[in-house]
Amino acid sequence: MKEIELIISSLIVIAGWIFNGWWSSKRAVQDDKRKIITSHLIDAYRILNNEVAHRKSTEERNKKLESLIGAIQLFGNEEQIELAKKLAYDIAEGGIFELDPLINSLRDSLRKSLNLKHIQGNVTWVRFNDNDVNKRNQD
Repeated sequence: MKEIELIISSLIVIAGWIFNGWWSSKRAVQDDKRKIITSHLIDAYRILNNEVAHRKSTEERNKKLESLIGAIQLFGNEEQIELAKKLAYDIAEGGIFELDPLINSLRDSLRKSLNLKHIQGNVTWVRFNDNDVNKRNQD
């Protein structure tokens, strides 16, 4: 009888090890996936904020915009993918395009995934033009 109890106890311990290893591996893959997605979306957010929004159209800016639209369509949620598509269509039509909905969606999902408090409203912009900087440097 003791041998059966020992065998059953051993099987339970072994099954626990196997399950724990499987669960840890699965959790590690999910964590790595979340880190990759978060990293790409943070990069897209920064590019939209710092290098695209309210800036002159240059070849470098346009290439970054093309790249971030692709990244958002790869890593973004459904809303962000639709907003990125709309942005691409608006740009292709040569019309005015609105970045706030996409930036706000990125900000909201990133803050949620990082367990930060939800923020209402649009991003506030601060932009200096080259003439203002040159004037200050000459004074």
